[in-house]
Amino acid sequence: MFFHVADQPQENYPCHWHMGSFCVSTDPGWQLRQVGTAQVLYKGYADAAPVEDLLLDIVLQITPKILGNFCALVLVDDTMSIQTDRYRSFPIYISPSNVNNLIPAERTAWADSMITVHSDMAVTEHKFNVIGHAWLPTSTVDQIDQLLTDKIKQFAAHNQLPLRVFLSGGVDTLLLYSYIRRLDIPHEMVWNLHTDLDYFYLSNSTDIKQHWGYRQIHHWQQPCVLMSGTPGDEFMLRSPTTANQYLLKHGTSIPRLLATNPDCLHHAYFSKHLELFSGQQSATAPELCNTVVNDWQHWHLGNTLTWTPLRDLELFKLFLALPYEQAMSQIMNSAVSCELIERNVPGLTRVLSDQKNTGNAMQNLRGLLNPQC
Repeated sequence: MFFHVADQPQENYPCHWHMGSFCVSTDPGWQLRQVGTAQVLYKGYADAAPVEDLLLDIVLQITPKILGNFCALVLVDDTMSIQTDRYRSFPIYISPSNVNNLIPAERTAWADSMITVHSDMAVTEHKFNVIGHAWLPTSTVDQIDQLLTDKIKQFAAHNQLPLRVFLSGGVDTLLLYSYIRRLDIPHEMVWNLHTDLDYFYLSNSTDIKQHWGYRQIHHWQQPCVLMSGTPGDEFMLRSPTTANQYLLKHGTSIPRLLATNPDCLHHAYFSKHLELFSGQQSATAPELCNTVVNDWQHWHLGNTLTWTPLRDLELFKLFLALPYEQAMSQIMNSAVSCELIERNVPGLTRVLSDQKNTGNAMQNLRGLLNPQC
């Protein structure tokens, strides 16, 4: 879902769209539609319905409200607005000559900004409250389960593309896979790393990999959907930065808990970040939400849509509102995630890696290759 808005086409992009006085260069997978007086160039998915069925709502939205992972460039009267889902999954870089989401520029528009590009390439930012109410009195694992069930069922009900599942050995892909199994959603298991090299990838591989989420990603030239567990660490209270800030607010820290929990699932992973923890201070719920919503990792590459149901700030708020003991167990052991996996498919946590992101993290997945398991 890469784009570059300027007055000239860009050679490193394969697709070029002339919209008013703008030339928009993109990777594959975008579509252009006329919606009333607006031209709409769009890509991605919405949770509740196909994006093309929601284009009028997207054109008319004053602030982003629709959940999913999409971008729509809307041209009206030679002025272009960049409309996205509620929790925009990508940065917007602004320079005097262009607006893009691939190469950093002098100015970055954060997730609480809506962008309008004028015919002279001047840019207007409109701020909105992306966080909403950041505090909940209490929450339960049942509420988390219901939110994820509803989101996954919604998308599966209208998705017409092949759904591909690659398990990394981590808890987030396994959690989503457990819902796919429980809800009996058609899918194809992928047991190899697959990257089709196309014009856009070959032209921009170095710049693409500057966004760390793209250093290892699947890509098919034929349209499909790839299930992704990102950004599960961030939105399920396991990111080193926000998890430690949460614990500091409760009078402890990850280093202290590591000392008394040497066998926890995240011991090796968190031990790599001890320097980060040493200078941290506690943060409020709104501050934690702001950090999380601006943690950009995956947006769509070419014709492969990256399905990221865990990217939902309401999910993060539910984790923040859990009783402390449950939240702490989630931070150290992914305890809530593991409980949900076991609810969905009893015994499935046996294939989870022994330590997060450490050693041979995929070795326990052998159990899924054995028909007797």
